[in-house]
Amino acid sequence: MDIIERIKRLPEDWRRIISVSKKPDKNMFNMYLKVTLLVLAFVGLLAFLIQLSLALIGE
Repeated sequence: MDIIERIKRLPEDWRRIISVSKKPDKNMFNMYLKVTLLVLAFVGLLAFLIQLSLALIGE
């Protein structure tokens, strides 16, 4: 399948995805939000610790 055919099929694929998906309820949304923020904080803390350790080693 070439790139033109794939681009032409995109709207059809999007419609199918939207028809199958459903809006999460408030509890599920809050859980997703908490998990996402927790992972974001963890990655940020990890990056900060790596940068701090490399800065201290480099002195």
